Amino acid sequence: MGIRAVFGLLAAAVLATLAWGGYWFVGARALDRTVAQNLETNPFFSAAGYSVRGFPNRFDLTLDAPELDQPGLSWRAPFVQFFALSYRPYHLIAVFPHDQEFVIEGNALGLHSRDMRASLVMAPQPALPLERFALVIEAPELRSESATHRAEQARFASRALSPSRHEAAFELRTLFPDTALMAELDPAGHWPRRVDLLALTLEAEFDRALDRAALSGPPPLLRSLAVTGAQLAFEGISLSATGRLEAGPLGLLSGEVTLQLQGWPALLARLEQAGLITPEAAALTTRSFGALADPSTPERLEAPLALRDGQLMLGPLVLGTLPPIF
Repeated sequence: MGIRAVFGLLAAAVLATLAWGGYWFVGARALDRTVAQNLETNPFFSAAGYSVRGFPNRFDLTLDAPELDQPGLSWRAPFVQFFALSYRPYHLIAVFPHDQEFVIEGNALGLHSRDMRASLVMAPQPALPLERFALVIEAPELRSESATHRAEQARFASRALSPSRHEAAFELRTLFPDTALMAELDPAGHWPRRVDLLALTLEAEFDRALDRAALSGPPPLLRSLAVTGAQLAFEGISLSATGRLEAGPLGLLSGEVTLQLQGWPALLARLEQAGLITPEAAALTTRSFGALADPSTPERLEAPLALRDGQLMLGPLVLGTLPPIF
């Protein structure tokens, strides 16, 4: 390679570096202006300070002592950090501190975790509609004045089915409700003090898209909500339900699901002992479930169930009533 070619490559590298550095400074200045403007004009959100770093490959935004105060909800934390690669600014990673404080409808709560971070991906379009979101909390502890609930892990994820319609999933693994509270609510010990898995999948439709415009003005309103799946596992009992349950105006669910249940005799015994179903209903349900059970594994069954305004039904048999979900 000739000396002229070497100098040509060096010149190209220098120009590319200067151009990339210039791009970062332009982006950082735009981010700085946007954050400053939002902190100045947003009446519900504030921070003691902020900084923008990450040259040359990332945009790193740190908010010091952020606070959110809205009617019925407030949140504060020592800091929160946002990270984005400079060539993918529509993909954000958020990192939260170990301790955060909430006040929900006047109830003070503290959230402690070993690690908590979120990933938010928006479509690379001017409106920046939300494509998917994921939140993982390791070893969460939810604390109030009278109780502490713990879990090994909490997860929340969503993906866009359309700009205003999203599918969401919640999952708690190895959940330990507060011991004293459970002893007060369930002194006879009918219900578990450890839940191995609690999961729920939903579909939600809003009155407008979840995009950058949704951050200004009133939040998007929930137009419809459907439950599409649920899982529960504890002490040898596992339940899985798939289908579609729509919430009516009063929050009562209606629809049809397919229920897969392992350990149903033990579950019915718990329901009867807790007084949630009568001995007559328990006997009738036992006969019905026994007819549906797999002969090779009699403690396992699969059954079609219907919900009518919160009433859970197996054919004409009413198994119980579910409370409204909102």
